[in-house]
Amino acid sequence: MSAKRIVIISDATGQSGLHILRAALVQFEHTHTKIMLFHDIDSRAGLKKVLDQAKSDQALIAFTFVKKEMRDYATAYCVKNKIFHLDILGPLINNLASYLRLEPLETPSLLRKVDERYFKRIDAIEYTLGHDDGRDTKHLDGADIVIVGLSRTSKTPTSFFLAQEGYKVANVPIVPGIPLPEELFEIDQQKIVCLVIDPEVLQKIRRVRQEKSSLPTSYSEFKKIFAEVEYVRDLRKKHRIWKVVDTTNKSIEETAWEIIHHVFGDHHEEYN
Repeated sequence: MSAKRIVIISDATGQSGLHILRAALVQFEHTHTKIMLFHDIDSRAGLKKVLDQAKSDQALIAFTFVKKEMRDYATAYCVKNKIFHLDILGPLINNLASYLRLEPLETPSLLRKVDERYFKRIDAIEYTLGHDDGRDTKHLDGADIVIVGLSRTSKTPTSFFLAQEGYKVANVPIVPGIPLPEELFEIDQQKIVCLVIDPEVLQKIRRVRQEKSSLPTSYSEFKKIFAEVEYVRDLRKKHRIWKVVDTTNKSIEETAWEIIHHVFGDHHEEYN
């Protein structure tokens, strides 16, 4: 069976249309489709050329034009030629304009900025996944932030919260008796953040963890925990340039924003 063709046309990157179509297509089993994306189409002549080819291929046409003129032209063409078509952004923009009582800017480059932020998030999440819990320390220099700390000081959840904000994060566990990787001391020390926590609170957290796993009883012994906390304190004295964030009774969000403030100051870009 030949593939059904779907053509996406956009005056920006077209990624928003691509994601929406893929999200919809997964609801159909045994589909055989071929998606073609035409981006940065900003003239009627360029649009007609793509539409003519799509008509010849008997394709479904989806478009994400922010300019009403281009949406209207594509719609009129498809209606005249009885082509299956989907205006992805038009109805949404029109409804928002009515609700907000504002005229849309119709600036395609604004969509490109949204897509760039999306892909930056994806890159950050992929990097953070590959550098969780001491993995791949040879590439720590690619991190925006490097988090170090004892077990159960919220390194991993904080790292992934930051990754969703667009920051590439590596986290490295501190384990007394096991040397930290040499690569940690070869990168910019200004981007290293050491998470600390009150030993009594850490004991409670570890006890909960211990109940759900087969960890040894020493994992939550206060004497051992206190020794680990002291070890981290000595380590911080040797590396005073490291930023320190106390996670005691703090939410992941609070810890993450404090880290951003320490590493980047008040002049950082937020990924909303």
